[in-house]
Amino acid sequence: MAKPVKKVVDSWKSKKWYSILAPNFLNNIEAAQVPALDDETLMNRIIEIPLKEITKDLSHMYTTVRLRVAEIKGNKAYAKFIGHRIAREYLRTLIRRRRDVIEVVYPCTSKDGIEFRVKVMVVSQGKISQEHKNQIRNVLGKEITELASSADFGKFVQDVLYTRLNQGIHKKLHAIAPIRRVEIWKTELKEEFDTEKPGEENAAEDKEAKPEKAVEAVVA
Repeated sequence: MAKPVKKVVDSWKSKKWYSILAPNFLNNIEAAQVPALDDETLMNRIIEIPLKEITKDLSHMYTTVRLRVAEIKGNKAYAKFIGHRIAREYLRTLIRRRRDVIEVVYPCTSKDGIEFRVKVMVVSQGKISQEHKNQIRNVLGKEITELASSADFGKFVQDVLYTRLNQGIHKKLHAIAPIRRVEIWKTELKEEFDTEKPGEENAAEDKEAKPEKAVEAVVA
């Protein structure tokens, strides 16, 4: 007697598409469209997209924005900003022989009480002394923390993403030693339910071999 044939259910067809909307300071534009079985499976999902998909500016193709779904209404999912990063491959193009590189990490709190971390890379025009490096770290830390505490989180992130902060910081550091470039290359929102172990993400970034492609959204 022939065995009954089991009906295969196409789970893909049972999913529905959601529009992921960026936060207010990114003009609530549709950042991506992603499929999910229901609201519960989509809630808190992390979406990674190139900044250029939001700004339509090709100069932002190496900057990735991380969003987390925080609220769902119908087929619209409202996301909050949880961080950004600039591809390591792009940062490496700024580093040449006979230049010094200073990388620092600062914990910050915005004017509206949001806690986050900022990672900054400073590239000098030539070799500089250890004394100048220490001065640069001190001035940079003071500038970053003061700028963060004097602005709401959204405004600070805007200024970081559009590199408006870099020019003012560059000018102050250049008064200490000749500076070629200042890059605020990463921000990370402090979240209570984060499970990632410290250093895991950084280790993964350092192993990247190719520049990140500015294509479809990556759903984590």
